[in-house]
Amino acid sequence: MTMGGTIDVQAPCVPEAAPMATITLCKGGGAGQSIRLRRAASLFGTKSGCKFVLRHPAVNGRHCVIVNTGYRLILRDLVTGGLTLRNGLKVEQETLADADHVQIGPWDLRVDLHEPGVRGVDDSPVIVDLEPDPTVLAVEDATDGGIRKLPRDVSVFGRAPGCDIAVRDREVSRVHAAIFSYLGRPAIFDLASENGTWVNQQRAVYAMLHDQDMITLGATTFRFRCNAPSNRNGSAGKNGQVLKPQAFASPDGTMSDLIEFSAEPHQV
Repeated sequence: MTMGGTIDVQAPCVPEAAPMATITLCKGGGAGQSIRLRRAASLFGTKSGCKFVLRHPAVNGRHCVIVNTGYRLILRDLVTGGLTLRNGLKVEQETLADADHVQIGPWDLRVDLHEPGVRGVDDSPVIVDLEPDPTVLAVEDATDGGIRKLPRDVSVFGRAPGCDIAVRDREVSRVHAAIFSYLGRPAIFDLASENGTWVNQQRAVYAMLHDQDMITLGATTFRFRCNAPSNRNGSAGKNGQVLKPQAFASPDGTMSDLIEFSAEPHQV
């Protein structure tokens, strides 16, 4: 695929005013370690490029993702056929609560949520959105014009039949990308796909979306549609500050914070 350049942006780090999670490995390789989830999206699986690379035969290449919307944390299974568990129960998509346990193969991960504290009299930004959320998100097939509404808070695109938007294209990964809302605005996150996710002819690991943006997965192109103004510039914060999702990217949002653990094949 020959297109433009790359939008070199990892999923941004969430602001301090948002809820934060720490993952503690209770069982499996690396047991006892705790890792703070600073990104808006953290991918778990065996594929290189996942936030948590978990090497074990019972773990899928792209197994699940935890999305921090800025207001809550969502666990989304990536069409594993019931291999992602929350507190011992199979999940497709669930909001995480404090002290929840997520089971992935031989790993048991405890989720500790840290709600934002009360701000003092400082200039730190807070999340106050004075504009309407884009409550209806959809994609329009650029070939046949068919429009499909995104059915979930975290909607998954991919070749697998269980994806929210199934794409019959050999160049598309089994699970390829996800669209969700971050700080009330739609965003797309590439799920360590083989051929990449492209927004307006630029390759993107993560990108904020606007109405009429063109999304290309493999040889398939969609036009993104939403019922919000396309020129939204941000949310008003304390002292008139403007909160822009891109502003929360930091050096922590790079490949340098990827974590890898492994477990013996007999561990289940």
